[in-house]
Amino acid sequence: MAEYKDYYQVLGVPRNATEEEIKRAYRQLARQYHPDLNPDPQAADKMREINEAYEVLSDPEKRARYDQTGSAEEAGFGPFTGGFGDFGIGDIFEAFFGTTFRQTRVRERGPQRGRDLSVGLRVNLKEVALGCEKEISIPRLEKCPVCNGSGAEPGTFPTLCSRCQGKGEIRQINQSLFGQFIQVIECPDCHGEGTIIRNPCKNCRGTGLIQTRREIKVKIPPGVEEGTKIRLSGEGDAGWKGGPAGDLYVLISVEKNNRFQRSGPHLLTTVEVPYHVMALGGVIEVESILEKVPLEIPPGTPSDSQLTLRGKGLPLLGRNQKGDLLVTLKVEVPKRLSQEEREILEKLAQIRGNGKSPQPGKKGRGLFRNH
Repeated sequence: MAEYKDYYQVLGVPRNATEEEIKRAYRQLARQYHPDLNPDPQAADKMREINEAYEVLSDPEKRARYDQTGSAEEAGFGPFTGGFGDFGIGDIFEAFFGTTFRQTRVRERGPQRGRDLSVGLRVNLKEVALGCEKEISIPRLEKCPVCNGSGAEPGTFPTLCSRCQGKGEIRQINQSLFGQFIQVIECPDCHGEGTIIRNPCKNCRGTGLIQTRREIKVKIPPGVEEGTKIRLSGEGDAGWKGGPAGDLYVLISVEKNNRFQRSGPHLLTTVEVPYHVMALGGVIEVESILEKVPLEIPPGTPSDSQLTLRGKGLPLLGRNQKGDLLVTLKVEVPKRLSQEEREILEKLAQIRGNGKSPQPGKKGRGLFRNH
């Protein structure tokens, strides 16, 4: 049976307490038991209990379910984390002095790295086999050539912000009965830059950067696969205020090939072989991705057999090795026969069909049937 916890009793409020009363009770108890304010080792456990009660009673939906069941576990809230929630340094000031200590994050001012870019590039299997160099066109930000990235019109310079004296931030001091409280915010005049451009560059409108299109050569190493990502350092957007440029990532996709299927470094293909070669054995020429190579067919090879040509596949990326070419054999059935070929095949059908030759116009049981 779930343990009953009276959260109203924990916070010291009646069951019909308003949200504001619950919040006020929580803050009063936090002033008393928060570990940052109370050195008693038992204060941390008490604060966890207070936090648990407040987490339920401050949420209207959770509070309604708790009121119906009377148990956090039965209401489906537990287990609780046991932390101190968002009650931090600002809440401590608020709990003691009724005011909040705030510090607005000021934007970084110095050089900043440019943004990384990505682009897709398609290659075919022959380019995968040999490697290649391709040229791509990408839009990117580059340093303004007119103002050299300063953002100021040539012959002029940014001036020091008189309000923040170049710091990019200002401090507001508030007096209270308990002392001074400092609030640090971004300077509204220079927007955290520390300097102000009085005469912006007309070419880049004071940004120091311009949008342009650049042709870039990409070296594709042998053996790249679908989804291979090539990183070109420094070929992304230009940095801001002299910061380093970002990188360009080239995402490789491989075109499908009608003759070959790819399986990692291996290639698979299907070829048709004359019946007599399959029966008697012989050597045929098979096209690999780069050249024609001989393939020896053993006598009596059945259709759909698969033979392997070692090292005739694709390179392994970054290694001095190659995959294999796997060749599936299919019996080639001739569509037209000469009179001599027909007589030979009919003789073969007689031999293999117990001496019975198929009659013209009827289906025989031999190797070939008349159509």
